[in-house]
Amino acid sequence: MTRRELALLLAILLLAAVVRLARPDLTEFKADEGRLLTAALMMSDGQFALRGISSSVGLPNAPMSVWLYALPLVVWSHPYAATLFTGLLGVVAVGGVYWLARRYWGIGAAVCAATMLAVSPWAIVFSRKIWAQNLLPAFVVGWAIAAVLTYVERRRAFLILHILCLAIAVQIHPGAISLVLATLLLLIVFRRRVDWRYLAAGVLLSALTAVPFLWYLWSRFRADGGLAMASGQSSPHFSFDAVSLISDILSGQGIAALAGPNYNGFPAESAIRLLWLALVVAGAGWAVWKIARTPREPAAQTAFICLVWLLAPVAVFLWQWTPPYIHYFILAIPAAFLLAGGVWGEMASRVRPPVKVVAWSAFVVVSALQLAIWANMMAVVARDPMAGGFGIPLGVKLAAADGARRLLDDTDAIEILVAGDGANPEQQDFPAEFRALLHGVPLRYVDLKQEAVFPATPSVVLLDTSAADGPSSARDLYLVPSGEWDSFAIPGGDLAYSVRAMPAAATPSIVSNIEPPPLLANFVRLIGYDDRRLLGEGVWDIYWRPADNPDAGDYHFFNHLLDGAGRRVAQVDGAAFAGPQWRAGDVVISRFWLAVPNELDPPPAMSIGMYRFPSIESVPILDEAANPAGDAVTIPLGD
Repeated sequence: MTRRELALLLAILLLAAVVRLARPDLTEFKADEGRLLTAALMMSDGQFALRGISSSVGLPNAPMSVWLYALPLVVWSHPYAATLFTGLLGVVAVGGVYWLARRYWGIGAAVCAATMLAVSPWAIVFSRKIWAQNLLPAFVVGWAIAAVLTYVERRRAFLILHILCLAIAVQIHPGAISLVLATLLLLIVFRRRVDWRYLAAGVLLSALTAVPFLWYLWSRFRADGGLAMASGQSSPHFSFDAVSLISDILSGQGIAALAGPNYNGFPAESAIRLLWLALVVAGAGWAVWKIARTPREPAAQTAFICLVWLLAPVAVFLWQWTPPYIHYFILAIPAAFLLAGGVWGEMASRVRPPVKVVAWSAFVVVSALQLAIWANMMAVVARDPMAGGFGIPLGVKLAAADGARRLLDDTDAIEILVAGDGANPEQQDFPAEFRALLHGVPLRYVDLKQEAVFPATPSVVLLDTSAADGPSSARDLYLVPSGEWDSFAIPGGDLAYSVRAMPAAATPSIVSNIEPPPLLANFVRLIGYDDRRLLGEGVWDIYWRPADNPDAGDYHFFNHLLDGAGRRVAQVDGAAFAGPQWRAGDVVISRFWLAVPNELDPPPAMSIGMYRFPSIESVPILDEAANPAGDAVTIPLGD
């Protein structure tokens, strides 16, 4: 490699690194990212992962992505470590593409292919956040390099690496299953160059990587009597959606959705994308021509492998057995740009020097414009990330989490209450995100849409943005205790996360006490209520104390509004504060919204009680002798 070529390669890698590694705070971070980061952090702490995060088809994903993300977290237990790790693997993929194109098609092909991968908008986006499928490019490029070394150069021992990279890719994300079909086709086409001993070794080694996950699935099968799956597609059918999606991911189409509907895009954006996609299509055509014309040449056989690699995911999803999404085609991006580089290198080698200078100048301009499209979109996102699909950046969420950590360290608080949209990290986004960002800290999750929790001990409260509020939001209850809030604003609007230290027993004054406080069979005591907003706004509060110890059960409240004749005129049920989070001394205010009729025969009353969910088994009210005395408490509300 000459100094000039080395300088070109380093420049391309530096460019790829800058756009993938700069501003780790300006990256997406949602529920899947949070759950994956939590699992990786737990593994970096020594808890071996047998499974990955849950998938849309019912089964959990394999733990490979968890294992990989745990590697940087062992060194630096911070969300940026995993984020930058994703970007570094993206840079490795760019380097691998350069090596592969350079080896068989020359410097021109290598520079073109690596540059296209370095500046492709979707390739950059999918290299800038913690997401399982974002790990794929480096491993599928490794799969392709090992394939070429095995089948083209007949270095048969590389078949082990070829099969191992395939196994890793499939376990990173099931979308890579298309590479299994590609591998089978290559094994058939190049069967005379396959040493079956190395194939067996590769399969055995790959199987070993899958043993923990297979053991988990078997244990779950035995415990549950089966494995529940959902396809998300009731009637499989033939569709060209895969062709449209792979065209979008290669050209950069659709990236504007991250910036929102009011984003006007970049000048001549459509023309730039068309030129980009045209070069990819030309590359695929060049591969077919090359294979037909000189099938025995290494360059043609390499083109064949890349063409199979490109077309495999499209072929798998032409029969739409599950809805395809754009990220299912991440693994095909390097293949497309390799073929584009191949045809570009071929054309550049056949023209005179003046034409070559013009052609390369045009390529540099178009590449720079593609990069500008991404940069312009990200500038808009930085100003108003909530306008489109990008969402609140990792940096803002991390600042709020760090603010809560500081208060926990600087005060006598013993836990952080994560109060926002939902209280189940496995089902809702907000708790999933902050469980990861506050890893290692004592946490409890409060569904701000329907409850507020006030511990008997000092605590820190982290409040979600007001976008999480609904008609029964309990945000105002946390504003009653005096104290200063630290705000962490989201650019482009009035939304902000809020953090404050809350003293012990900071419960707002009970509006109406229930005397004596009824005791339920699950040791819950109903201590008061607030009906001041019931008839006007339909808002009804119940004050209660949970049992002194956590309860594995899941409970719901029922609230029946009765008129003066005892007729039920409105009803609402809702989840109680989760039993596993109960602590001694807690006071919980559960808030409900009822559709109260405009006219109500006096005097009204409210009948309330609890039941187990999902069994709908009533929780009895106990009398003084601890005997069941009914299923509900009826509270007169007056006129």
